[in-house]
Amino acid sequence: MVKIIDDDIAGQNKSDQPDSEQKAAQDLGGRFVKAILALPPQHIELIVKKLMPAIASYELRQPRVWGEVDRVNLHKKAYVNDLLINTRSGTVTIEEDAFFSHRCQLLTGTHNYRKKGKERLTDVPKEGRDIHVKKGVWMGSGVIVLGPCVIGENAVIASGSVVTADEIPPNTIWAGHPAEQVKEIDFED
Repeated sequence: MVKIIDDDIAGQNKSDQPDSEQKAAQDLGGRFVKAILALPPQHIELIVKKLMPAIASYELRQPRVWGEVDRVNLHKKAYVNDLLINTRSGTVTIEEDAFFSHRCQLLTGTHNYRKKGKERLTDVPKEGRDIHVKKGVWMGSGVIVLGPCVIGENAVIASGSVVTADEIPPNTIWAGHPAEQVKEIDFED
């Protein structure tokens, strides 16, 4: 499970459902799919047309984790949308009020480019490429962050940027690929 963190409770599980409730929900889902598939094709098509907008909307709000899910520390007041998180080579921590526009990626994983063929595919470090997104960070759509990286408080990463730096200073705007600092933020308050 993704660990939900806040100022009071660190390491709380995202799911409060006991295993028996999760299994019951999975069984119900399986029965639902079987019932739908038993219908005539024209009825299936009608159901799909009615459900697709809701499914698409739901999908746009679901983060994905590639690797060990328990290596993700997500504050309960972070907004991640359809963020892709790769934890193959490190942990990912996302603090309070950080928010991500659509299709962002936090990638700790890497491969040994000095290897060939399948050995290149399987030679992946287990740690050392952590990503830490500090409080109040905003990432525009399509941002890719390559670990290791610490993104300082209230930093803004412009849409489409690729962050390769080890550290982004707080209160700055970065853009481009590779991303570079554009300016420091002069806050209104």
